Amino acid sequence: MVAREESRPMKLALREGMTPGDSLSERLAWLERAGFDGIELDGGSLALPHDELLAMVADSPVKVVSIDGVPRLLATDPREREAAKETIRRRLALAGEVGAAGVLVVPQFGRVAALPDLSPLATGAALERDLLIAQLRELAPAAKAAGVPLFLEPLNRYEAYLVNRVDQGLAIAQEVGPEVGVMADFFHMQIEEVDLAAAISDAGDRLVHVHVADSNRLLPGRGHLDFRPGFAALKRIGYNGSLGIECRIDRPIAAAMAEATALLREWWDAASPSGA
Repeated sequence: MVAREESRPMKLALREGMTPGDSLSERLAWLERAGFDGIELDGGSLALPHDELLAMVADSPVKVVSIDGVPRLLATDPREREAAKETIRRRLALAGEVGAAGVLVVPQFGRVAALPDLSPLATGAALERDLLIAQLRELAPAAKAAGVPLFLEPLNRYEAYLVNRVDQGLAIAQEVGPEVGVMADFFHMQIEEVDLAAAISDAGDRLVHVHVADSNRLLPGRGHLDFRPGFAALKRIGYNGSLGIECRIDRPIAAAMAEATALLREWWDAASPSGA
């Protein structure tokens, strides 16, 4: 594992689709008032004219921390796969321009393989894993040119099957090269990981981004997940990225976010890198 510089104060981000407002400018203004540092672009703003989007982002102290890719790299139709790669290449270039940490790739959704079982040659799952690696290798030059990585999001077994744990994402990233990393999502990890903090530590400098949600996928503080061991591990590896809130909200958003962000900052400050 490559050591990083000492971790900086917590930075909080919110998904674009969770943020109040009728336009990107309104959402950025809301986030600034609410004390957020960043936004994850995942919605309609990605269809804005390029220069218009850049101008909105430049006018705000709220930074773009990640950009969603499109989950069609394993489509059975090769035309869909090519279109997905072209979209991801454009979003990698945009991520480089706005200084985002990277472009998110969800390997697949669903609990069974969409590709056929060709045993004894290969199972559908093996074919999909090999196809994902091949697609990521084709995208790696665009990531290198943009200066930002692609990163894989492990999802729990009830939503996906190909990449459920951080180590599975890491294995794929290592097969592809340094242009691919992995993210840690506390909600999915508390279902799949034996030791959430150890999984973060093992990811080291391949960890590109982090999502936080409680055990019931509500805002932090609305379930029973202890965030502090994971936060301590993030500090130990020198994680300098953002914590992106991605969850369901069961109360008025302004008050709910104020409470959740205060708790996250309290738990971050209380988390000791030494584990003490």
